[in-house]
Amino acid sequence: MKIAQIAPLVESCPPRLYGGTERIVSYLTEELVRQGHDVTLFASGDSITSAELVPCSKMALRLDPDVKDMTPHHIS
Repeated sequence: MKIAQIAPLVESCPPRLYGGTERIVSYLTEELVRQGHDVTLFASGDSITSAELVPCSKMALRLDPDVKDMTPHHIS
């Protein structure tokens, strides 16, 4: 089965710091891959996954010093 997982861009998957939603998305993604599904993860570029990663930002937005407003990143 082809599955797309979409994670918030605030933290990486799995999160380096706090990030409950990102942690759950990471656990689900890794288990789905382990079960043989074709999984694509849409997340920040510094995420670590065994699924196909589509980076929607170069790194977690909260840790990126160049990001002043996260809203445009989420909308695009």
